[in-house]
Amino acid sequence: MSYNLFLDDERQPHYCRNYQGDGSIYDSEEWEVVTDFDSFYNMLSCKGIPKFVSFDYKLGGLKTGLDCAEFLKFYCEDAEKPIPPYKVHSGWPGISVKFKDILG
Repeated sequence: MSYNLFLDDERQPHYCRNYQGDGSIYDSEEWEVVTDFDSFYNMLSCKGIPKFVSFDYKLGGLKTGLDCAEFLKFYCEDAEKPIPPYKVHSGWPGISVKFKDILG
């Protein structure tokens, strides 16, 4: 099953319109929204690897979006599948570099 996964504990996908100059995916696609590491883990366990992921960094708990990215990388490597395309919609300056370090 192919789906888009949106990770954020406060925002919904439509709030990210025109973020970093590209709102098209947030306006034109349907999303499965998860708010924390456990729901991210459960979504991958139930539905498999998404076709696209949009990450927030700060999730309000002990685990962050980076923990989710690390799990996604492990999950894809274990399944011998490529990491799906992704965006980082977090407002934390420079955090997208850390996601790139993990996911490539």
